[in-house]
Amino acid sequence: MRQDLGYLSGLALHVHRGMGERPGDRRFPGRPQSAGIELEAHSPYAPGDDLRHLDWNAVGRLDALLVRRFTAEREVVVHILVDLSASMTVPARDDKLGAAKELALALAYVALSANDAVRLALLAGPAPRISPVLRQRESVARVRQMLADAGARGLLALGETLESYARRHPTPGLAIVVSDLMMDPAEVERGLHALRMRRYQVLLLHVVGPGELEPGREFSRGLLEDVESGATRPVVLTPAVLARYRETLDQHLGALEALADRSETVYARLVSDASVAEFVTVELPRLGVIRRR
Repeated sequence: MRQDLGYLSGLALHVHRGMGERPGDRRFPGRPQSAGIELEAHSPYAPGDDLRHLDWNAVGRLDALLVRRFTAEREVVVHILVDLSASMTVPARDDKLGAAKELALALAYVALSANDAVRLALLAGPAPRISPVLRQRESVARVRQMLADAGARGLLALGETLESYARRHPTPGLAIVVSDLMMDPAEVERGLHALRMRRYQVLLLHVVGPGELEPGREFSRGLLEDVESGATRPVVLTPAVLARYRETLDQHLGALEALADRSETVYARLVSDASVAEFVTVELPRLGVIRRR
């Protein structure tokens, strides 16, 4: 993973949903509260309202009891959920796992540097490894160590895992899912739906290997083994087989983009041999996910 993260200084995640419960630096217009800094609206006085928030100027001008409402200022918890299933390690030279770790670290750095909180979840098997909520900029070192120690293994039922995560952490935030998405798109949609039902803002980051986009660069014939299920299948990459593969791949990528649209999720694709720095500083800002502070 890239050691120097200074190139990310001055960036922040663009959050418009996922308002947390703790006071914080993020402003959420349209969700007025009884106290704050920035006046947003007025509402008719109701029994139980704090009299200190009455707008006496309005009382004098309008002869009406109006209560000042302020823009909500809350903490945002950025949940970074990284797929550590065995498929993240193949094809080996694509190093999807390495790209996913570097991306997760970069986004944790951006969040913590902008005074957002971070929770890192390493999704592998039935028992994901989940950090506590990290709120100090120095916690980047802890995120780095957790990612460095993490290895990919076994199967991951992403939909079920995200459902469980949403139940365990029901307070909304920003959920960033980093995965190779080597699964039925319906399984992905199941997990996104569970997060959106909890009012999370969701970012789906798809790490794909160049060997998956162009299988001919890896081999021309051989026995393929599914590293997660152990199933094997002989394959000869004839022109007809390659054509069918590309058609199937296009359908899969199109289905992922469509389900992201349906679930109001931002979807972005990172080819694992591309620059993570460029992805974070150019592509994600282009999609409105990251902005300058």
